[in-house]
Amino acid sequence: MRRFLTPTFGLVLLGLALAALHAWQGVTTDEAKYLLNIPYPHPPLMRWLIGLTGWEVLWRVILAIVLLQAAELVRAFVPAREKETAFLLAGLWVLSAAVFVSAGQILLAPITALQMLVFCYWYLKGEELEHLIGWMALLWLASLFTAYQATLFLPVAAAVFWRMELPRWQRIVALGGPVLLLVLYTATNPLAFASMITAGQQNLSGGTAFAALRGVAWLWLLGGSLILSVLGTVGMFASRRWPLIVSLLLVAAFIFLSFRPYYSILFTPLLLAGLASSPSLLRRTGTILIATLVCALILIPVSFPKHGPSPVAAVYAAAEQAGIPAGAAAVIAGSFGHEWQYGPYVVHRMVRNLQLLDSARVAVCLTECPDIRGRAGWEKLPGVPVEVWVRPLR
Repeated sequence: MRRFLTPTFGLVLLGLALAALHAWQGVTTDEAKYLLNIPYPHPPLMRWLIGLTGWEVLWRVILAIVLLQAAELVRAFVPAREKETAFLLAGLWVLSAAVFVSAGQILLAPITALQMLVFCYWYLKGEELEHLIGWMALLWLASLFTAYQATLFLPVAAAVFWRMELPRWQRIVALGGPVLLLVLYTATNPLAFASMITAGQQNLSGGTAFAALRGVAWLWLLGGSLILSVLGTVGMFASRRWPLIVSLLLVAAFIFLSFRPYYSILFTPLLLAGLASSPSLLRRTGTILIATLVCALILIPVSFPKHGPSPVAAVYAAAEQAGIPAGAAAVIAGSFGHEWQYGPYVVHRMVRNLQLLDSARVAVCLTECPDIRGRAGWEKLPGVPVEVWVRPLR
């Protein structure tokens, strides 16, 4: 019975609960991009792996459990004999509002944070890592081809590779080779580069520089549930960990240009490494943990996504029940995201094109669509969250 009461088992249960909660809310447009392996804006590695199955619930469970279980790696940031400090760092990881909210989401930012957590571990340990350089280069390559945001952690990765007692050419190849491959990939995929420029323009054009700075501060606060945010930042400056400092500034600059709520977790590995770098800040472990718990209980409900449940699943389930087979054409009036493509139907935007309308079997009205009303053969579905019309074949 005792083995079922361990922290590991508890984190598994928490991961399952968070995965179920996000599944109830439904697939978001960003999650649908990866489930469908839509080729922008990121490199192909993880979105290709996720798109191989497209099993939403499976990936939610896997990513939630792995993200929470990473607390074991965080424990290794300090020597094994410092059990109290190791427990504190693990607790700070789990109680980070960014980590808690991200667990169960099918996004690339949490995966990048996990990959960079490994590099922060290597950076702090300072052990002889020369025999691992091949695996480290592969992880660096995988990180860069998971999401472009991995480049924000280049200073940390460079510090890890550069202090190895190996020939300079090996260190340059291990660090620079994956970066060069990413540049070559981007040069052959102009859509990815264009999407990055568009994202930055949308953030700055949507408000003032002060609003953008406020967004950076908010995500920094969520990344460490306030307490870790402050202590981790102070710790990296007090210990003069310049690779951590530069990466922190790069993450802040990136969020300033391209704000997304889920980018808050990019701060968390750096903040933990910064706190672990300054042992003098880790003396009152109980006080720090309790204060973080209080902040987390406030910040997690505030920052947790409020949408849901998404109407997509209910709409498609009702259409299938009405006899519309998978693979049929669906037209949607109004603005819609990729989540509507994650379903059994081939989705088109509704335009004033009678030929397209005549070939469709499902019509979803997210805005006014007068062309469908009164048209022969179309029936309105009752009991769905949005206005839906179907055209069953008699």
